[in-house]
Amino acid sequence: IGRLKPGATLQQAQAQVDALNRANLDRFPSYKELIVNAGFHTIVMPLEDMLVKEVRGALYLLWGGAAFVLLIGVVNVANLVLARTTLRRKELATRLALGAGTGRLMGQLVTESILVALAGGVAGAALGTGLLRALAHSGIETLPRSGEVRVDGMVVMAMLATAALVGITIGLIPSVQVIRARVNEVLREESRSGTGRRARRVRQVLVVAQVGLAFVLLAGAGLVLASFRQLLHVDPGFDVKGVVTAATSVPQSLYPKDSDARALMDRALEAIRAIPGVAAAGATTTIPWGDDHSDSVILAEGYLMKPGESVISPEQVTVTPGYFETMHIAMMAGRPFDERDRESAPGAIIVDERLAHHFWPGSNPIGRRMFQPQDIHNLLKTDEHTHWMTVVGIIRPVHTADVEGSGNPVGAYYMPYAQNVQRGYSLAVKTSGDPGAILRAVRSRFAAIAPSLALFDVHTMEERGDLALGSRRASLTLAMFFGCLALFLSGIGIYGVLAYLVTQRQREIGIRAALGCTAGGVVKLVVGEALWLLGAGLLLGVAGSVALRSVVAGYLYGVKPLDPLVMSAVVVTLALVGLTACVLPARRATRVDPVMVLREQ
Repeated sequence: IGRLKPGATLQQAQAQVDALNRANLDRFPSYKELIVNAGFHTIVMPLEDMLVKEVRGALYLLWGGAAFVLLIGVVNVANLVLARTTLRRKELATRLALGAGTGRLMGQLVTESILVALAGGVAGAALGTGLLRALAHSGIETLPRSGEVRVDGMVVMAMLATAALVGITIGLIPSVQVIRARVNEVLREESRSGTGRRARRVRQVLVVAQVGLAFVLLAGAGLVLASFRQLLHVDPGFDVKGVVTAATSVPQSLYPKDSDARALMDRALEAIRAIPGVAAAGATTTIPWGDDHSDSVILAEGYLMKPGESVISPEQVTVTPGYFETMHIAMMAGRPFDERDRESAPGAIIVDERLAHHFWPGSNPIGRRMFQPQDIHNLLKTDEHTHWMTVVGIIRPVHTADVEGSGNPVGAYYMPYAQNVQRGYSLAVKTSGDPGAILRAVRSRFAAIAPSLALFDVHTMEERGDLALGSRRASLTLAMFFGCLALFLSGIGIYGVLAYLVTQRQREIGIRAALGCTAGGVVKLVVGEALWLLGAGLLLGVAGSVALRSVVAGYLYGVKPLDPLVMSAVVVTLALVGLTACVLPARRATRVDPVMVLREQ
């Protein structure tokens, strides 16, 4: 960790570090080939980027969702403002005719808009505070510095500033109409003369944009939901049901010899297995979806490295007998560790299928030997001091780093605890009863055996799975909320335009009815307008989704950015909402009395 000098750039720091690395390679020529083949290098990055790199994508998606919802809201309100301004055209024209200045009218309209927007901002701040509390247990606590996420004075000021900016923007819409208005023409207009083709087209364009934005948001929410469902059905290589875990650390000051640590492990597992309701128990240095991971270079006897090939460093895990049975990790061949693998027995090792395929593609690894290199000048060197380990079993790959299985790509190997004593490990207990009662019993038995040691990081495996999916669950919750809000706003927008259309075209509808147009024809007129708006909006939304497919692709699992099922569901959902929004305006249109309309002056 370092601090850049004033005026220095990351690029300069990276160049200097690269120069240091090249100089070090020249200083140690015997290691140069090994380091180059392994691809070791240094990346200079801001500390902030390192802290949020795991959730940066989710944060950007949430920002995008919030921005889209804001745009949809602005478009919706802009449509309403246009309709309201049209109704007030005569009022505004009269004021201009009586000597009111254009600037004064514009100031009034903008002020009205700002006041409404600020009232909405205050309501939004109150609603946001409540929603933030509701989201406290939806996975948002897994985000970096989540404890500092709150609606404070700065957040409220930012929200009100945004609301004021929106108010100014929307207030300028009627102001432009005031400036362009011709007072004499407006005053001659009859109240039934409609709104003008240009204003109607503007409102239609706004609704099309609204539907398009809603499509993109709903598509994003649908893809996140589909991705999350795929993750829920991922087979991690073990069974999470009924497994409770707890970690501990065995200090060398209390247990100076490895034999002392082995004895403690034997007594602890024996006591835990004797608890009523415990089906199996074991221990591991790498509990799945935990924070402790280790890797180390290992080679197979007789394996010949190709020119330029790097040594591999699979995940190294130490486990006790009973661990694989506790986690229901399937043995594909061979046997699990048992009492035959004590400290005085020949070295034993278990590999997963990925590592087995790397060293012995197409052949049986059982009975083969492996070793950890001791001579950095000659990695393949073996002698009388080499510690050989015989492969006794092959297991399925286990997702230890995360639910997606994006951990070590070359696989993992497992060593028996008795032959590789570690001071930090996690206990795993398979229960057939109440996990809470079992955990209390485990704490009690462990405290009786080792009163100076503490159990921490206590979770069921199901809880660990929830924590591992925490950031994705938070993204899903907010994405679904944004999507539903966008759907609601779009429905209101379509309804508003169609209702206004019916109101402004009552004379036309009355004339059509008087000339013999049936109720079905009137409904067709209204629904046709809705279908045109929906169709154009859906095309715009599809184009937007295509343009953003590369942005969302990296945040999905098992789902393509343009998944046909998701896209079809979004189209159907928006179509249903749009057609539902037609019901009241269409019904209202069929009730227009041609006699009453034609008598109006």
